[in-house]
Amino acid sequence: MASRTRRGGSGPWKNRTGPVLDIRTLEDSLLGPAAGRVDGFQVRRTSNDQKRYRCPYCEGWVEPGTPHTVAVPDGRPQDRRHYHSACWARQARSTR
Repeated sequence: MASRTRRGGSGPWKNRTGPVLDIRTLEDSLLGPAAGRVDGFQVRRTSNDQKRYRCPYCEGWVEPGTPHTVAVPDGRPQDRRHYHSACWARQARSTR
């Protein structure tokens, strides 16, 4: 019996095209571009492949490789915290 493999890309995914997903654009469109900005904090989005962090908002784990938000209080880099991006957006809305 011959083996069935998909060489040459036949099948439903062969010519599938669509918009390239940019997670930051998607997040800005869902949460709004100012969702992450809070006075007194430097905020950046990152994804770390080596450590997991405890989100201070929901107290769940931010797993390695997961895109997330790092909030650094102005002048206190040792107090930086890693949030799930949605958790930071909720935190930012509640502190405005």
